[in-house]
Amino acid sequence: LDGWGRIIKRIFDILASIFGIIITSPIMFMIALAIKLEDGGPIIYKNERVGGDGKKFFVYKFRYIKWEFCITKENERLDEALEIEKKLIEKQSVRKGPTYKIKADPRKTRVGNFIEKYSLDELPQFFNVLQGNMSMAGPRPHQEREVEKYMDYHRRLLTIKPGVTGLAQISGRSDLDFEDEYKIDLYYIENWSLWMDIAICLKTIPVLFRSRKNTK
Repeated sequence: LDGWGRIIKRIFDILASIFGIIITSPIMFMIALAIKLEDGGPIIYKNERVGGDGKKFFVYKFRYIKWEFCITKENERLDEALEIEKKLIEKQSVRKGPTYKIKADPRKTRVGNFIEKYSLDELPQFFNVLQGNMSMAGPRPHQEREVEKYMDYHRRLLTIKPGVTGLAQISGRSDLDFEDEYKIDLYYIENWSLWMDIAICLKTIPVLFRSRKNTK
């Protein structure tokens, strides 16, 4: 991903993200309306993540949990929300390693249950790609508190931009343990090609309709 490879990937990201925004704009409008009608809270949830070269940025997501439980500085009840999340991770996380995924998360809204199950909450990340802090395909971006738990060799994941989707996502989504996800993402980093990115994006669509452990 040096030289022309980096340039070609960026051109693909710009074109693909614009196409994604245009195609999914009616869906995004309906989701935004549903979120607003349910509880009147913020539509977009900005979550700080660690990206390529260890740079921090905000991932855009449709909010799928109740506002009082959102982990953001904008939440006046942040300390309480962090404590609740910590307990849920200890009791209900279905992942091993530095990352977590909470099964049957009780903090979700009704709309949130649906959009998170099918990863529709991640549609706003097309704008992250357009801005240049994410790619269409790559390792998923993790929170700083998760990255702090990485082994040294795991930091290979930070050598490229994180992706909206990726080889690990079409191979098991969040049902994979972190170590398995790492190995798949490492293969992607070492064997990248434009055709691989195109194939990953195309294969992501049917994968969205598979159930996930953490939603059961």
